[in-house]
Amino acid sequence: MAQTIALALALAFLTESMVEYLFGQIIDQVNLDKLRWLLTYVAAAVGVGLAFYYQLDLLALIGDSSPSSVGFLLSGLVIGRGANYLHDFASKYILKGG
Repeated sequence: MAQTIALALALAFLTESMVEYLFGQIIDQVNLDKLRWLLTYVAAAVGVGLAFYYQLDLLALIGDSSPSSVGFLLSGLVIGRGANYLHDFASKYILKGG
């Protein structure tokens, strides 16, 4: 379980950092501040893609269920939100058991 949470935190940190670095730089350089909201959806898509690639289902850690597509999707959205959000999620629901 600790290895899964560490992987999720690493992916969340990398997703948040790289989306901001790659796409945030473009928005800043082209002066498209009105499109900054788009970064949220790019990060969510990257997070979901990574969760499916790594078969990462955080919901399976909470209950007795086996990994599923819904779990991968929701885990990806949590990853896309960033490392701070994932840390709060893991602390509240996984490590303390609900």
